[in-house]
Amino acid sequence: MRITRPGETQKIIITFVFLLLVWLLFTFSLDAFSLLLGVLFSFVIAVFTYDLFIDKEEKIQDGQLPRFQYSFAYIFVLLFEIYLGSFMVVYYVLSMKIKPGFVRIKTRLKSRFARALLANSITLTPGTVTVDLQEKELLVHCLNVKRQNVHQAARIIKGRTEAQLRRIFY
Repeated sequence: MRITRPGETQKIIITFVFLLLVWLLFTFSLDAFSLLLGVLFSFVIAVFTYDLFIDKEEKIQDGQLPRFQYSFAYIFVLLFEIYLGSFMVVYYVLSMKIKPGFVRIKTRLKSRFARALLANSITLTPGTVTVDLQEKELLVHCLNVKRQNVHQAARIIKGRTEAQLRRIFY
């Protein structure tokens, strides 16, 4: 197999690292033979299947890798939003201040994967469920629509999650 397009080497490396991490997770062994076998199989599988794992439209095509060092900040922000959202749902239910509704949210994320992560992050946050994702627009059902202004409601729902994803995916 000949690698001709720019960015393919990076796709192979990312696929290889991901497969090796999965191998280590399943074998849970740092034995030299097991590690060598994992490296060998991960590399062979990555060379033949990298285009199945990473979409051609992703930013990596331009030679720009996602900045994974910001992933920890994203996870921290997401966990904080989930924690805060759970208390808000308890408050809404106990005070009977429930005003459900749908909100359309436009996102500035360019990557389809990043938009899917945003949709899933919103769904993980208690009190919100992403119903539909079309290109750069999400339809979100909220337990309590606080604002009449759509832009303010969208900013509250997205929280800091979109900003963290933009740091990772440019």
